[in-house]
Amino acid sequence: MLLLLVYALIGVVLVTVVASASAVHLQRKRLLALADAAALDAADALDDRAFYAPSGVAPGDGVPISDASVRRSVQTYLVARGPAGLNQVTIAQPTGTPDGATAEVTLASVADVPLVSVVLAGWGGGIPLRATSRARTGL
Repeated sequence: MLLLLVYALIGVVLVTVVASASAVHLQRKRLLALADAAALDAADALDDRAFYAPSGVAPGDGVPISDASVRRSVQTYLVARGPAGLNQVTIAQPTGTPDGATAEVTLASVADVPLVSVVLAGWGGGIPLRATSRARTGL
């Protein structure tokens, strides 16, 4: 009887660990998909100052973007689309453009651990997640 109880306890702990790890993995995938979509949207965020500057933009240069236009686009995207079932989504560093043609977006979130067992008690407050995505202008 005691051995059966121990095996049952081990089985319950394993189920909670696997279920929680799967939930955290799915939340990370959601965060990565949100970062991908925000980076694609930010790659099309035109920097008005660079575009309308006296020197102008030569054909084939692409859409000029800046750190400010990328951050503004990501903030607008997150407000319009929502956090996609994620908690505490924030824009983290590095978010901007390293070369003026690539939008780099980093989002941070806290993943909830749905089934907190004895093994997972240390992560009861959530697990911090980060996702970075890059997109280049298409023109």
